Amino acid sequence: MSCPRCQAPDADEAGDDSICCAGAPTQWQCDLCGKVSEGFAFPYGGCPLCGGKLVLRPPGHDARPEGAALEAVRMAFEIELGGRAFYQQAAVEAGDQAMRALFGGLAVLEGEHMELLSRRYHVEPPAPQPPFPVQRAALFAEVEHRPQDPDNLFRIAIGLEKRAAAFFAAHAAQAAAGSTEQRLYLELGAEEREHVALLTAEHARWRTGKAGLSGGRPFGDPVPAAAPQAGAPFNAAALLLAGGKPDHVALVCGDQQLTYGELRTRVAQAAAVWQARGLRPRDRVAIKLPDGIDWVVAFLGTIWAGGVAVAVNPQIPAPEWHYILDEAGFNVILAESAQDTPAPWCDRVMRVDEGRRAVAAATPVPPHAVGGEEPVFWVHSSGTSGKPKAVVHAHRFVHEIERVSRERVGITADDRLFATSRLFFSYPQTNSLFAGLKIGATVILDPQWPTAASAVATAERTRPTVFLSVPSLYRSILHAGLAPRLAAAGVRCCVSAGEALPASLRAAWRQACGLPMLDGYGASETLVLVLTAADGDDGLQPSPGVEIEPADPQAAAAGLPTRLQLRVSTLALGYLDRPLAQAETFRDGAFCPADLFLRTAGGGWRFAGREDSLVKIKGRWVNLVELEEKLAAGAAGLLEAGAVCVPDADGVDSVALFYVARDGQAEAVAQVLRERAAALPPYQRPSLLLAVPALPRTPTGKLLRRRLAELLPPPAGRPEPGP
Repeated sequence: MSCPRCQAPDADEAGDDSICCAGAPTQWQCDLCGKVSEGFAFPYGGCPLCGGKLVLRPPGHDARPEGAALEAVRMAFEIELGGRAFYQQAAVEAGDQAMRALFGGLAVLEGEHMELLSRRYHVEPPAPQPPFPVQRAALFAEVEHRPQDPDNLFRIAIGLEKRAAAFFAAHAAQAAAGSTEQRLYLELGAEEREHVALLTAEHARWRTGKAGLSGGRPFGDPVPAAAPQAGAPFNAAALLLAGGKPDHVALVCGDQQLTYGELRTRVAQAAAVWQARGLRPRDRVAIKLPDGIDWVVAFLGTIWAGGVAVAVNPQIPAPEWHYILDEAGFNVILAESAQDTPAPWCDRVMRVDEGRRAVAAATPVPPHAVGGEEPVFWVHSSGTSGKPKAVVHAHRFVHEIERVSRERVGITADDRLFATSRLFFSYPQTNSLFAGLKIGATVILDPQWPTAASAVATAERTRPTVFLSVPSLYRSILHAGLAPRLAAAGVRCCVSAGEALPASLRAAWRQACGLPMLDGYGASETLVLVLTAADGDDGLQPSPGVEIEPADPQAAAAGLPTRLQLRVSTLALGYLDRPLAQAETFRDGAFCPADLFLRTAGGGWRFAGREDSLVKIKGRWVNLVELEEKLAAGAAGLLEAGAVCVPDADGVDSVALFYVARDGQAEAVAQVLRERAAALPPYQRPSLLLAVPALPRTPTGKLLRRRLAELLPPPAGRPEPGP
C-alpha cells in the first residue's frame, strides 16, 4: 500500500487501515560551514558553498526545534522578513525597471527561503516588523552617500546580509559545542553567506551590464516570462462581460444596480484610471474594499487594463496585511482609508471616493489583449494550514469558468445569485460573480459581514433564486429557525461549499425548508467546484469538464483514504514565492490537494478530512471529521463541534472534542456526548470534552483545527475527561 500524501510504500505495521508518509528529501550538512543542502547526490561529496565535506543528516534532524534552537529559527525568520521588506521598498524606490525587477526578484528569494525554513523546522513565520527606511538601512550597512543610487542599493543589501551572517556566527560561537542550537546557528549563518555570494555576483553582473536576476522572470510570476502563448490574444474581463444583454441587470447592491451595458462602460473607465496612474501590464492592484459595485468595477477594470487584480479582506488584521504588502509590492491599493497601510505603501493608496469620481470622469479605453497564460488575478488561500498563499491565476480561467454552474447547478441568465461569503474568497468570487456574469445572470452583492439574520434579510429584500453559502452559516440559519424564510423569498436551489457539509446538516436543511442543497468541493487553486453532489448522488461526483484520478489507486481500491489529482481548465499557474508547496501540490498539470477522499460504493468520493485530520491514536487511525459527525449529529442543543489530537496527562496522543452549546444547555450536551463516546471503540473516545464559546475559524468560515489545541486550559483546570 502507498502513502496518500507522498505515494511512498507504507511500512507501518498497525494494520490495513494505516497510512504513512516518507520523509523530506535527503539532507546533507557541511562539517565546515554548517550549510544544509537537499538532494540525492552532490559532485565529489562537496559543499556547494565552501567545498567542505557533506555529512548525511539522519531522520529527525528536521523536527520542530525547542528552546534556544527554536529561538534561532525565529531570529532567522525575522531577518528574512526584514530583508524581504527592504528589497520590496528598494524596488518601489528604484529609478528604473531593471532595478525594480532585480530587487523584486531578491524579495522572491527571501520568501522562498522562509518557505524552506518553515517546512524544514515546522515553524510559522512571525508577524512582520516595520521595515527599515532605506536611509536607516544605509547607515546600518555603513553606506554613507546616495542610498537610492543603484550601486549603493546593492551595497546596502550586501552589507545587511553580511551583518546577518556575522550575527549567526557570533551566536554559534557562544552556544555549547555540538548542541542543537549551535548546529542551527551555523546552518543559518551559512545560508546568509550564500546570500552574500549571490548578491555579490548579481552586483558584478549589473556593473558589467550582464543579465542576472534583473533579466529573469518578473516578480510575482510563477511561469517564465517568455512562455509560449497559444491562440489569439484576448482579455478575461472583456470575455466575462461579453454575453450579458446590455439592458439586463448585472449587479444589485442595496439601492444600486448596473445593467451589463453600464457595467462594461464603467469597467473600461476604471481601466483608463489605472492606466493614467501609470499601471503597466502585470502591475498589481489591491482591492481592499467591502463587497459592492465599486469592488467589481475596480477588480475587472484592473484586468481590462492588463494589470493583476488582488482582492484583500477589508477587515484583515494589520500583521497579515503588512505580510501581504511585503510579499506583493502593490502598485496601487484601492481602499476606504490609508490609515492601516504603512509607508511606503500608504503613498500608493487611492481612496474609494476618489476612485469613484475619477472613474465617472474617465473616457473608456479598449481592453488590453494578452495571451491566455498571462497572470490575471491572485486569490489568497484561506490559511487553514498556515499563512495564506497567493494563488496566481491566468486569463484562460475565463473560458469555462461558468461551465459547472451552468451544467451542474442549472443557472441561466434569468437567475439571481446571492453568495453570503465575501468576494475576497474564491468560492463566491468564482461561483457567483464570475460564473453569474459569464452566463449573463444578475449578481446580488451585500457589503455587510454576514450573519444568519442579515443573510436571510438580504434574500427577502433582493429575491435571489440561487443561494450560495458555507455549512457554518447554513447551520446558524437552521438553528435560528430562519430556513423556511429563504424558500418563501424565492430561492429554488442552495449551494454549499468552503468546508465539508455534514450529511445530518443537509438532511435537516431539506426537512426544515424543502430546498435542495448541492454540496460542492473546490479550492482557490481550481476556482470552480471540481466535485459536486446533488440529492441522490452516491458521494461527490466529478463536475463537468473535470478529470479526476486517485493519487494512490491501490489505496482507493482497498477503501483507504487517498489524495486526488484534479485536472481542470481553470487551474492556477501556481503559488507566489512558494516553489516547494507548488512542486508538492501542482503535479504534471494536475492539482493534488492535501485533502483525503474515500471512494464510495457507487464510484463517487467522500471527503475524509485533510491530512492533519487523520491522526493515529493507540496504533489506529482516527478520522477527526468522521468522529465529529458521529458524536455531534442531531444532538439537541449542540451548535457545532471540532476534534483535535492532543497529548493526554501522560503525554500520549488522544482526541479532545470542543463543542459549542446553546445557552444553558452545555451540561445536557456534554451528557449526550459522553453517552455517544462510550459506544465508540476505545481509540476513538475523546479524553476531553470541553465547552467553548465558539470554534476558531478563518474569515471564510473554515475550521482552524490547528488552533483548537490553543483553547485547552492548563492541566489543573481541565474538566474530567469523557469515558
